[in-house]
Amino acid sequence: MRKYQAVLFFICAFAVSIFANDTEKKNPISYDSFINPNWEKWAERSYNYGFDKNIVPVPLYFDSIATDATIMVRGNNNHKKRWGLHVFEAYAQDDKSRITMILNKHIEEGLPVAELYYYASAYGQGTNAYNWFRIGSDVPFHSYMFGRDNAIFYGAVEMRNIFTLDSIGKDDLLDKMPPRSQWKKEAEEKFPSENYKTKKEASRVQIGVMYQYETKVQKKKELDNAKDGAMYYNKDIGAVVVKIKGKWHKVLTEPIE
Repeated sequence: MRKYQAVLFFICAFAVSIFANDTEKKNPISYDSFINPNWEKWAERSYNYGFDKNIVPVPLYFDSIATDATIMVRGNNNHKKRWGLHVFEAYAQDDKSRITMILNKHIEEGLPVAELYYYASAYGQGTNAYNWFRIGSDVPFHSYMFGRDNAIFYGAVEMRNIFTLDSIGKDDLLDKMPPRSQWKKEAEEKFPSENYKTKKEASRVQIGVMYQYETKVQKKKELDNAKDGAMYYNKDIGAVVVKIKGKWHKVLTEPIE
């Protein structure tokens, strides 16, 4: 009996909301959750990671959703997104690894960045914290796969514009990361904390200095482990080089008249 009463109550509430919407303010229908720091799921990292359970409402659960309209996630109410940045998450069967889309966490090459990746169950930012993200199909060993620092293109690639090799010299390579104190000092000098609204915002920018050093370590690793056929522009000698039978060879060229 209670089940039918609950259903009847929901139908009546829905009808009232529509009627009120038609006759009064004509505002969109809204379903609001509530704050509950004691919600049992907050004890799991996949739920609480990056959230403040004291201000973030408990998520609403819908058994199934279908729509022929655009789903919109607005940029305000940042406390309702992990770190104020995540706008989409989809969890795999292990309930830990997830596809994630974030907006404006970083600024690179002079513009804000939207980022889409497959985060693994090993939390952190290292190489093993990311899975492959395949685009093109779900057929193994086909299409195009993207990881944190690597991409595999199984299909043919047709360039419709110029293709530029990376320009790498000795100053772009490192065998290991410098001490934390070194890059932290450099980061604070380049991006003083007082120039940002919060410590979190300053830290997000300053950590980019560490990632730039990490990129140099990654490049050194990739050059050391490069397969035959690998190519790059060696800026120290001013020539394109290619790896053949385990050794780097300079590509001989001549100027265009």
